Amino acid sequence: MNERYVPRGNSGAWRRFELSTLSEGKLERRAGERRADVTEEAVVVQVAARKEGFRQGYAAGLAQARSDAVRLASIAAQFEQATAALEETLADRLLDLALDIARQMLRTDLKARREALLPVVREAMQCLPDQAQRPQLLLNPADVELIRARIGNELQLTGLGIVEDHRIEPGGCRIVAMNCEVDATLPARWRRVLAVLGKDTAWSDG
Repeated sequence: MNERYVPRGNSGAWRRFELSTLSEGKLERRAGERRADVTEEAVVVQVAARKEGFRQGYAAGLAQARSDAVRLASIAAQFEQATAALEETLADRLLDLALDIARQMLRTDLKARREALLPVVREAMQCLPDQAQRPQLLLNPADVELIRARIGNELQLTGLGIVEDHRIEPGGCRIVAMNCEVDATLPARWRRVLAVLGKDTAWSDG
């Protein structure tokens, strides 16, 4: 017999080999591999989810920023329009105030300086055409003496006769002839000044 003799005393170190031991080891390795695969897949999914969340958040933030930029631009444009309208309104009011002050000062100046009428009469005379027939200078009675004393000789040379007219406000005059007229009254001069400024305020409004 070739049977190997095993002493009784060493029998405890021997264990019978069973196929199930190998099978269990393989199963445990496969389970570990599956757990590793699941873990790796979870990591990949998590990273992808984070990337997608970041992309969506970035897109939403960009869209919100663009919307805010458009809204702010609209507000800025409205503010600019309102500011321009306010500036225009204030400018008109300041101009009206300046014109009112100028009108009052002009009236006061004409009363204090009656000689201011002299250049007005001379300018009106220069505007009179040479073909004027029988021209007459219409003045307020309060200005007649001054004009006769200061430029009476000039009037005679041009053939202008003086006519008193209470309708003419002191400081102004009119020259009328059969074929023409020169209006240098205060209201007419005032209208010409306002026409340059684009305004239409009557001299008598003040």
